[in-house]
Amino acid sequence: MLRKMLVLLAVSAAVVPASAQAKFFKFGMNEEEVKTVIKDYLLENPEIIKEAMDNYARRQEEAKKQAAVAKLKSHRAALERDANTPVIGNPDGDVTIVEFFDYNCGYCKLMFPKVLEYVQNDGNIRWVLKDLPSLGATSDLAARAGLAAEKQGKYFEMHQAMITHKGALTEADIVSYAKSAGLNMKKFEKDRKDKALDKILNANRTLAGQFEFYGIPDFIIGDFISQGAMMGDELDKSVAAIREKAAK
Repeated sequence: MLRKMLVLLAVSAAVVPASAQAKFFKFGMNEEEVKTVIKDYLLENPEIIKEAMDNYARRQEEAKKQAAVAKLKSHRAALERDANTPVIGNPDGDVTIVEFFDYNCGYCKLMFPKVLEYVQNDGNIRWVLKDLPSLGATSDLAARAGLAAEKQGKYFEMHQAMITHKGALTEADIVSYAKSAGLNMKKFEKDRKDKALDKILNANRTLAGQFEFYGIPDFIIGDFISQGAMMGDELDKSVAAIREKAAK
């Protein structure tokens, strides 16, 4: 027990200022003896190193999450109420789900039917869809096509067709889906080449960068942030948490 206490003191001494270490040496051990005790103990108990590293990683991840949550307040309007961002579901819903996605992303495709069913069954949720094209040239083309379809009131039809497409989209696929959605193709071609779309997509990238979203999909529901697909009951819990908070 005494040896363990001395080791703990020794480890502490190794990471504190010299003035504090001086107090430790009052136990009668010199610097070399302290180093020897620490080395021997860690060699005999290497799991301590792993435990410390795991604990450090958890603290770093928690600090990162807390920093992101702190940014939500100042960025809430841009996330949830940007007039240039398409919305699926109830535009006046009491809960907003924000998703950053790419039409060529497999996990985005996986999440689409799950979130859509939830939104449709609930009936009081706004699903804000922010394009974050990052998987090649056709991802950018698809993002522009979706935003162009929004101008003709056909966003959902176009979005659903592209996000449920099997495999990577091609230019031919995009044009085919636009025709199937009943879009005015002349207007569609003009709108998807509009330079104004650059501003929208760049704003999405900047906003995603604020939260260090470098992968996709990413979801924000109230103060809950999911970097990656929601494979459990995160959706249910997050929506319930928002409504419970509002009720209070």
